[in-house]
Amino acid sequence: MGLFDNFMYLGKVKNYVDNLPTDRNNSQEASKPELKVLIFMKLINDVALVNKIDGSIFIFVYCWNSPIFKKLGNEDKLINDIIKKGYNKLITDLKSNNLYHHDELKYNKLALENEKSKPMGYKCQHDKILNQHKIRIQQELKKNNNNFQFQKLQNSTTTKTTAATTTEEITSAPIRFKIDTSYITGTFDKYACYKVGDVVMVGSPVTNTPCNPDGSVYPCLYTCNAEDVQSTVYQKFLITSIVETMVEIFETKLKVINPQNSLIFNYDSNKGYCHYGIPIPNSYYDTGISNTDMYIYVTSRPYSSSSTVAYAAACNFATDSSLLGRPTAAIINFCPSYFTKFVGKENSIEYNMYVRTGIHEMTHALGFSSSFFDSYVVPNTKTVIRNGEGASGSFIFSDTTPSGENYSILKSGIFSDNVVQFAKDHYRCDNITKVELEDFGSTGTAGSHWEMRVVGEEYMIGYVSPTMPITDLSMSLLKDSGWYEIANTTQEQLVYGKGLGCDFVQKMCSPKTWNYTGYFCSTNGQASCTGTRAAKGKCKIENLGFKLPLQYQHFTDPYLVGSSVSSDGCPIATVEDNNSYCFDTSKQSTANNYVYEEYTETSKCFEYKNPTNQQIDQACWQQRCLNGTLQIKINTEWFDCPDSKTVVSNGITVVCPKSYYICSYSPSTEASSEEINSSEASSEEINSSSILLPSLS
Repeated sequence: MGLFDNFMYLGKVKNYVDNLPTDRNNSQEASKPELKVLIFMKLINDVALVNKIDGSIFIFVYCWNSPIFKKLGNEDKLINDIIKKGYNKLITDLKSNNLYHHDELKYNKLALENEKSKPMGYKCQHDKILNQHKIRIQQELKKNNNNFQFQKLQNSTTTKTTAATTTEEITSAPIRFKIDTSYITGTFDKYACYKVGDVVMVGSPVTNTPCNPDGSVYPCLYTCNAEDVQSTVYQKFLITSIVETMVEIFETKLKVINPQNSLIFNYDSNKGYCHYGIPIPNSYYDTGISNTDMYIYVTSRPYSSSSTVAYAAACNFATDSSLLGRPTAAIINFCPSYFTKFVGKENSIEYNMYVRTGIHEMTHALGFSSSFFDSYVVPNTKTVIRNGEGASGSFIFSDTTPSGENYSILKSGIFSDNVVQFAKDHYRCDNITKVELEDFGSTGTAGSHWEMRVVGEEYMIGYVSPTMPITDLSMSLLKDSGWYEIANTTQEQLVYGKGLGCDFVQKMCSPKTWNYTGYFCSTNGQASCTGTRAAKGKCKIENLGFKLPLQYQHFTDPYLVGSSVSSDGCPIATVEDNNSYCFDTSKQSTANNYVYEEYTETSKCFEYKNPTNQQIDQACWQQRCLNGTLQIKINTEWFDCPDSKTVVSNGITVVCPKSYYICSYSPSTEASSEEINSSEASSEEINSSSILLPSLS
């Protein structure tokens, strides 16, 4: 089991579970994330690290990551074009030797060797980092409460940041970033690694306690390894290939409401530091920075948890009583042990993942954070939305287990207008009042991410997925803050759960509410396409050996649960390895030529009847939408694939998916054995440049 064996103490966990109360009906104890973690400890043998902090047990989730440039249609072309441009520039630099010199070769070799045994993991640390920032500010206040400079800057800032906006007209303009790369240039940052064996502080105040890989110690002393070392080529890669690409995407997508000529820092929000070891110049509190809406400090420091890829946190915002203003400065840190391994490589899949991970963290810094939800305002005012309640709130989630037992648990969600409207349109459910927030994981993940059970792969879930679409769901949340408008461009499509109705999103998963391919499975090991049809997957169900709390009982057998821990244990088709993604063009050599399988940027997973044994198998074929109808390409022939029908093309019997609303929200029909010969369907060839897909829901 590898990492799982090294860090998990199953004996202690089993003893804890065995001693839990036996009567757990309607028990609030059952709703605690700590218990949720306990339930799934046995499941995640190769995807988790567990550590014990202050009596709570936290999961550090690992997952293999393999995003690729998806070209699903016009709605996502802009984002992928920007990422492709950044990747092409990277390749040009590589081929012209601008990103190589002899010192890097040994580090690249070591990183590549480590990559084989160290899965690419991701644990979002946003809330944890922000909480550490608050603690440090309190410490600074105690040390500097009589400091003359503190008083001077506080008085100066108060004058400039508390004036209410009086303009009735709302104006907006594309967001302007100022990126400070001084901490990833040269050997300037004393908290970064520049040679193997260096010992650096992680966090503050100074301590002599060494770090643990599980992140249980903070602050701590960290000993630098080869993969932590910042070389000049790595620094250039981070600046030109990752950060600049991220910034271009946000500058294209996001507008700031009522931008100011200069950004003036607020001392009350940071007490002179954006992050440990990052002092803010006094001039930023006085004259400010011209033509800037968001100031970003970029660092690449090791972190106490080996499962953390990157993190970000806002460090400057207006403060008015308990109301926080728009974040105007932030720290974003790229943990070098993950990013250095990419230097010198040509891999569009990994590059896309690195960029989207950075975009995820930047979105937190812009205000997608539990610390800011209660400060979302009506644009141009200081009136908090929802009559002062803010964007988030708690609600009672009630349902019934397959064996007929009722339960109610406390959950949290986002109730803001644009988010709710997106959800109504997306799920095709008019009575939606909120979108659930994640309650699984530590304080770094729970509370500031969408619930994975509900939104699947969306880029603001707490865990890396191979697709990470940047959708109007998260853009709607930023708009609901009252600080931003979304540029008049479409986002990437959220396929997960599209058009599947109220029961899908408002009830727990079950064979009845999730009766769609890839969303609910009942036979362990059974092959299936994933719910979004991005990949070939398999059903994974575990018997934990103890009775599960009611909200995790998805079968009449209360001991069985799906292995998707972050999806509330729902038994879904999961991807076993990255060779199963249909959009990975590098896998064409593994394609099943007998059924004309194709791995392309527009390919998805579909089912067909194996002519040898008549069993249902899976294959990757290109898809498109024509006049609101799904079409699939086999060999050279495009054919219509109506909902729940079977179609014969090139001698292959294709089982058309049920309720796969990639093209429209056509009513679902019952499964039918009726076969349609592809010669009766449209075989009109369309140039790829004219392929039209539906607009976002």
